Amino acid sequence: MTTYTKKGNQQLRKGRVSIPNAYYIITTATDKRKPVLTDDNIAKIIFDAFDWLEENGRIEWECIMIMPDHIHTVIQLKGEWTLEQITHTLKLYTARQINLLLKRKGRFWQEGYHDTGIRVDRALHENIKYCYENPVRKGIVKEAKDYPYWRCKYMVE
Repeated sequence: MTTYTKKGNQQLRKGRVSIPNAYYIITTATDKRKPVLTDDNIAKIIFDAFDWLEENGRIEWECIMIMPDHIHTVIQLKGEWTLEQITHTLKLYTARQINLLLKRKGRFWQEGYHDTGIRVDRALHENIKYCYENPVRKGIVKEAKDYPYWRCKYMVE
């Protein structure tokens, strides 16, 4: 279990509830917001981890956006898995694999994560669109469709 000592992380946890079959948008960032997620092999590790979580009945992912220094994802919790368990599993596995790939050691992800529950269909679509348009807002690409580190189960435009 992760122990949170910083005030900001305590604020992120305040009111956090994991509801089976509910949708959430989750954001997690690299340690010190280092822009190291712009590599096909790193993206594959992250995408494969989400696929594994889905195949093993822990989540159903709706969209995954890998930005240079953070990830946005819209997921649906499955079974009795909590947000904390899902993000811990995801971050632990991907950190190990990415550190091996980069031949480095140490912390890869920032402590904690940000989550927001999605309660209505309209908000689900708005959050997916938010993820999709993030590379444009950040000035990485002119059109969202040109960004390579994005997966979604729906047509977005």
